[in-house]
Amino acid sequence: MGLAEQLGLTDEIDLHMGTLGKAAGVAGGYIAANRQWIDLLINKARSFIYSTAPPPAQMAAAGAALDIIQSEEGRQLRDKLWSNIKQLKQDAQSAIIPWIIGDNRSAMQKALELRSSGFLIPAIRYPTVPRNSARLRISVSAVHSQLEINQLKELID
Repeated sequence: MGLAEQLGLTDEIDLHMGTLGKAAGVAGGYIAANRQWIDLLINKARSFIYSTAPPPAQMAAAGAALDIIQSEEGRQLRDKLWSNIKQLKQDAQSAIIPWIIGDNRSAMQKALELRSSGFLIPAIRYPTVPRNSARLRISVSAVHSQLEINQLKELID
């Protein structure tokens, strides 16, 4: 639950909303709440009223992903992920690390250089980000090896 859990405030949360399209690797999302909130949302939320239920296979995949996330294997993968993140950038707070380049052309050039070295790191440019703050979006994963992290670190340092 993120910050609420960190601060010991999970009992104070009325609605918990989350995505299934990131760590769970599926699509869609969820809302967890008490019956009163759920009834209100079912009857009043236009985005719910005019949508369809997710396919059973997608929900089975989400359930399997949650089983892994909550398991010892999931804990080990999270530990490996954070180890990789800290190996690349000690003060990083997320698996997505922005590397500010500046102008669009330089960001594209650096992305192409990294691509030729085997790293797919997209350039995020204006108008997605403010002018002169183009950046590379580095996404660290638990499946990256120490060798890969070290090679990338050498290329961006």
